[in-house]
Amino acid sequence: MHRRYVLWMRGNKQLTKFLQRNRFIYPFFVSFLLAACIFPGGPGDFNAGVLTTHQQVDSLFSNFTWTRNISEMSVVQYAKMRPWMDPYTQNVFVSLTGFTLYVFFGAMIGCTLPVPAGIVIPSFKIGAGIGRIIGEGMALLFPLGLSYGHTIPIVPGGYAVVGAAAFTGATTQTISIAMIIFEMTGQKTHCIPVLVAVIIANCIASLLGPSAFDSIILIKNLPYLPNIIPSSSNAYSYFVESFMVKSVKYIWHGMTYEELKQVLKETGKVSGFPLVDHPKQMVLLGSVPRAELVNAIQV
Repeated sequence: MHRRYVLWMRGNKQLTKFLQRNRFIYPFFVSFLLAACIFPGGPGDFNAGVLTTHQQVDSLFSNFTWTRNISEMSVVQYAKMRPWMDPYTQNVFVSLTGFTLYVFFGAMIGCTLPVPAGIVIPSFKIGAGIGRIIGEGMALLFPLGLSYGHTIPIVPGGYAVVGAAAFTGATTQTISIAMIIFEMTGQKTHCIPVLVAVIIANCIASLLGPSAFDSIILIKNLPYLPNIIPSSSNAYSYFVESFMVKSVKYIWHGMTYEELKQVLKETGKVSGFPLVDHPKQMVLLGSVPRAELVNAIQV
């Protein structure tokens, strides 16, 4: 969606010309819009806008069920759950859904601003929000837990951990995010679910398109290293010496004035020359710009 949004903005010529003439309007408008959506007492009541990023992640990973009776919660548990209750329905699913949607679209639009913006942390929060919604839904459907020989309680925080790892791994298309999750949470009990979720998410994401970082590189037309070709390709039978330029003009230490002048005449478009110690040994010492050699000859 980020790629499509950027391409849509570039395809709108009138909008592009307007933003080029007024460079500060778009960043100001986006910043004002995103800040207004998390304003406490307003839209922020529907997406836990009163909490910081650290507090949001900490509460999403909490190991107690938000959908149970408030009278059964401790003071600390209620304090963590209270910002996720919308002021009208007192339903945590409304705020969790609003939080997930806001971070999703906010991160997508925020990455288009001409300022440094992150991708990993927003992806982490989106995945944690989706995982928490599923975890709370499972706790609501199975309040007594799952019976598998013995009763296994539903821990919504575990779903949030797995969701954060899976979504971030899919966005960045990396496996190392699993280790980051283990270091952040310190929970080894979710090792297998996190690894399985990250691997599956990576496989699905790689089929849908490039990672978020590769997508930005492609949008900006930056130098991009393509994927490694299959080993059965005939390209492996070619070597660098097969297509490299071998007749490179160079200068060497101790060359005469006439030899230097001749090299400059033969290479009118070359902007620099490699400097070697001797034509027979060809040990590279450095490079000299053409302008420096021309100025030296004129002096």
